[in-house]
Amino acid sequence: MLHFHKNLRPGLRMVKTAISVILSILLVRQFAQEPLSVFYAAFGALISMETTFSKSIMQGLTQLIGVLAGTLVGYLSVFLFPEVTPAWFIGVGILLLLLLSNILNLSFTASLSCIIFLSACLTPTDNIFRDSLLRLRDTSIGVGIALAVNVLIRPYNNKKRILYLLRKLRCQISSDLEQMVVKEQYPNLQECVDLLRRIDQETALYHSQRFFHRKNNCEALLGGCQQLAHRMLEELEAICGMDSLGDLATENAAVMQQLGMELPEAGLSSRKCTRHDTIVMNYHLYKLLSAYQYLSELIETSNE
Repeated sequence: MLHFHKNLRPGLRMVKTAISVILSILLVRQFAQEPLSVFYAAFGALISMETTFSKSIMQGLTQLIGVLAGTLVGYLSVFLFPEVTPAWFIGVGILLLLLLSNILNLSFTASLSCIIFLSACLTPTDNIFRDSLLRLRDTSIGVGIALAVNVLIRPYNNKKRILYLLRKLRCQISSDLEQMVVKEQYPNLQECVDLLRRIDQETALYHSQRFFHRKNNCEALLGGCQQLAHRMLEELEAICGMDSLGDLATENAAVMQQLGMELPEAGLSSRKCTRHDTIVMNYHLYKLLSAYQYLSELIETSNE
């Protein structure tokens, strides 16, 4: 029930999408009499509203390319068949547009370009060239309004989410490290891998919004946190990949206890292991704990 009520609250992107569509309709109605003009403006705003400004630009350009491609192929069909476009040519045109979208790796343009093409072929018009330019104009207006709304109303900032995921990864690695080094039980590292993948995705989104936070050093801090998170997981995987664990060095044991990990009172210095195992394990453990401590400091700095 709580989850259901949580979904009832509209997100910021939903609100911004609705505002973009409203503004597009109100603006185009001031000078356009054709219902399709209002439709294409609203459609452009609807499709172009993305999570980040950079994604909105890419989506907007993609839609404009779709309108242009559909217009050109539609104009060709009317030029070749002024009266009625044969069904076979419509099929060929659809296939051509789909292939073009696939070649250009712009799959999102496929549906809109096909809609524009079908509209040109199946809807009678006195001046297809004029109507095509109007479609391009109206879609551009919707795209422009969506971009403006995305910039002016709380640009996307996922810094808090990145820090939350970093803290969660830090706690998970601490738990897995204790399970491996202290209890000698191999942990399932899949959760750490998934968390790190989400951190990479969110950090990439943050970097794509570089224009909105270029005046502070958060980008460098978060980039450093990301690198430390990767190092921690790499060192933990190296320890988990050892055939046998070594004795725990006094310095590393002190740091682990300082971080809240429980160690047996007798310590971990009486394992049946070689000197090489002890050196290798403590080497990777030292690098992991150093990255852990440095990450904690960077997270605290990012919160200030």
